[in-house]
Formats: sequence, C-alpha cells, structure tokens
Amino acid sequence: NTAGMLTRRASYSRLHQSVYLVPVVITDGDYPMQSSTGTLTVRVCTCDREGNMELCNAEALSSSPGLSTGALIAILLCAIILLNPLHKPDTWTRQETS
Repeated sequence: NTAGMLTRRASYSRLHQSVYLVPVVITDGDYPMQSSTGTLTVRVCTCDREGNMELCNAEALSSSPGLSTGALIAILLCAIILLNPLHKPDTWTRQETS
C-alpha cells in the first residue's frame, strides 16, 4: 500500500479567508483505477504558542459539526407532511356521499 499527498496551496491565511474548502481525491493504483472525491473544510484560527485557539470568527464557529442545512430541511418537510390534515388516516376513511 502506498499513499501520497499533493497540495497546490503553500499556506492558509486567516487574513484572506477564514474557511477554505479543500477538495480531496483518493485513488487506488489498480487497473481500472477507482477514485473517490470529498471536500475537507479547513477553518483557520488564531492560536497561542501552546496551540490553544484564541480567536476564531463567527463564520468559522457557526459551521461547527451538527445538523446540516439539508438535514434540517428534511426534518421540517417531514413535520409539515405529518401535520398536514390531508395525510391523517381518519380523513382517508371518511367520504361524503351526496
């Protein structure tokens, strides 16, 4: 097994940008070559000499791990569907006859 790492950026500067999206491509050395792509989120913060975080802006802190926007939207849609009167079982059995 071999591994390698290639980066096209020499450094990350908090003055220019606080959050960087770094594409990660993993490939095997077999034939046919298989690969997978992902995105690594890098937050650049100010640290003291011991490596303890001193300063991170609100943008970086707000993107901490938790529920993603997509997950929150899915939960909200499920709640709306379940609370919708047309989807209640008792409305399915009642039919007006004239």
